[in-house]
Amino acid sequence: MSYYHILIEVNDHISTIEQTRDIELFNIQDIAPYLHAILNPYFNEQEIELEDENLGYADILHLSIKQTLLPIEHLIEEEQKQLPSDTDVTISAHEIFNDRELSQDVTAVIFDILEAINSDDSA
Repeated sequence: MSYYHILIEVNDHISTIEQTRDIELFNIQDIAPYLHAILNPYFNEQEIELEDENLGYADILHLSIKQTLLPIEHLIEEEQKQLPSDTDVTISAHEIFNDRELSQDVTAVIFDILEAINSDDSA
């Protein structure tokens, strides 16, 4: 079984200082609802509706989709166990996503599929 993780970096307009924040959706087993709700609107440069907010396309700085074979918590746990016990380093999801043995970036593949679907719809 595969797990998908959607990472979105957005401009944060809460303060007068321009800041960014990350929206992370982890351990998605069925990507289909996210194709319709997030990925296809992003691909078509439209607003994305999340549960508690709407994101304008222009506010999204980066969107990526990662795939792992285990839930992210399990991977973090396993990597943490491999560190020496006297180490104060904490493994994060981003370290897992940067490790090509543990994670694959499937953003391009998903967007290729969306492009094929969208071109079929307009044909």
